[in-house]
Amino acid sequence: MSLVPMLDLLRPAREKGYALPAFECWNSASIYGAVAAAAEGGFPLILQASPVEYGTMGGADVLRRIAELYADRFGVTMALHLDHGSTLEHARECIEAGFTSVMLDASTASFEENAALSRAVVEMAHPKGITVEAELGHVGVGADGATAESDDWLTVPEEAERFVAETGIDCLAVAIGTIHGEYRSTPKLRLERLKAIASLVKGPLVLHGGSGTPWELLRQAIALGISKINICTDLNKAYLHGINAAQETLNPGVPGVFYRQAHEEVKKKVLELTRRFSGQAE
Repeated sequence: MSLVPMLDLLRPAREKGYALPAFECWNSASIYGAVAAAAEGGFPLILQASPVEYGTMGGADVLRRIAELYADRFGVTMALHLDHGSTLEHARECIEAGFTSVMLDASTASFEENAALSRAVVEMAHPKGITVEAELGHVGVGADGATAESDDWLTVPEEAERFVAETGIDCLAVAIGTIHGEYRSTPKLRLERLKAIASLVKGPLVLHGGSGTPWELLRQAIALGISKINICTDLNKAYLHGINAAQETLNPGVPGVFYRQAHEEVKKKVLELTRRFSGQAE
């Protein structure tokens, strides 16, 4: 099957009150495990990669070809998303490579600069039917936990409404207290703030930093309008768990056997989270 615009998958999620995980990928094994899970579970899939990750695979066009090959082979409906592009050139190269969704992250810039860059991406992407995500507020990383603990970096509801209207973006990533990577302590999600944002922004809302966030908090966020939850650290940890388990009993001189457990761990994690976020399992 051909790749589809991410909005085609997220619009019904927002309308019906469930969420889809978006899984970071960094090699063909991570893609294969995720696609095999989607085929077994009968659900659509969102794969995404930042420029660093698709760079490890040889470029945006290489990632798109691999993703499309697996989608066709397994008959899976899939969107391929640029995660955290930092320049217009990143967005352009992924659009030209055949990605079906792109994000230029200008969340640390001023409102005006962020809006101008996001609008420029929309002007490049929408004529080709490509979804555009942008972030307002800023989701930090584990070493910068202050961005989750301080209200200074959170999304302002009224600004979110204005931002979507001025840019024409399809999906808005919000900052409500999550971080990328490992948490130093239990996160505090500002769910009332999310509720206010969701009342003003009717399109799909995105939560970055899904890994390690307690399920009860994610469940409430989904009920309030989150339609896409980014998963990177949890998937990579599952992959590494498989490799560590293999090292205890298997010969690395036979890679086809040695890496099989890593593939299975990725598949298991994708099945678990997709079923949970979609309401198929608690």
